[in-house]
Amino acid sequence: MFNQVLFGEKLKENRKQKNLTQEELAARLGVSGQAVSKWEKGECLPDVYNLKMLGKVYQVSVDSLLETEDDEKVIETYKIGNAVFELAERPAAIYAGTMTEEITNFYGERENYDKLVGCVLPERDIHVSINFWSGGKPKKILFAREVTTENQPDGIDVYKMPAGLFIRVYADKNNAEILGKDICEPWEFFAYIWNYIMPKYHLKKAVNENGEDNQIEIYDSPRAHGNGWGYAAVEREN
Repeated sequence: MFNQVLFGEKLKENRKQKNLTQEELAARLGVSGQAVSKWEKGECLPDVYNLKMLGKVYQVSVDSLLETEDDEKVIETYKIGNAVFELAERPAAIYAGTMTEEITNFYGERENYDKLVGCVLPERDIHVSINFWSGGKPKKILFAREVTTENQPDGIDVYKMPAGLFIRVYADKNNAEILGKDICEPWEFFAYIWNYIMPKYHLKKAVNENGEDNQIEIYDSPRAHGNGWGYAAVEREN
């Protein structure tokens, strides 16, 4: 996932290469020096307009600014018909939000999102749910956002997800065809991953320190299920 702290460090490096102070950069962008300072500390992110302006000032692409060393890395690609599944290495991440055992409550509890400290905000305003399974049965769901710190207000649930391997798939029309559907949601791929992809490519479920296996759903919209990424934690068979 996108690392906000590394992004801030990259902004600072580019500014110094241009021999600009924070105040000089702020004047060019029409923002306060305090705003620039917060971007570089990883406390918040520039909006889309200022992100484009930063690219122009630094004479680099927006994509290069957004790339961080902590991004996930695709190491294998599995093509089945028109569907594409990828084996990716994901860095460790911290998620904060509301944990619920009401597994049928797919929209979760989101009223605490405005209380979260150090949110990692991607290009889109996304919504994340992390599924915890044990013994082949759903146990609980964390409706969350990625954050940069475990230090959250009272009443906020925090989960530190370790780095590891994940099979990922995007819920679009081409990939939905493998399930015999025109459209589907990320969670609908998990059974296919478990029953077909894992055995075929000699993978098995990876479990956390509590003996739970994780799946992640990252939706393009925070308000409704629809297109998005599905991730299933795996490890290689010995």
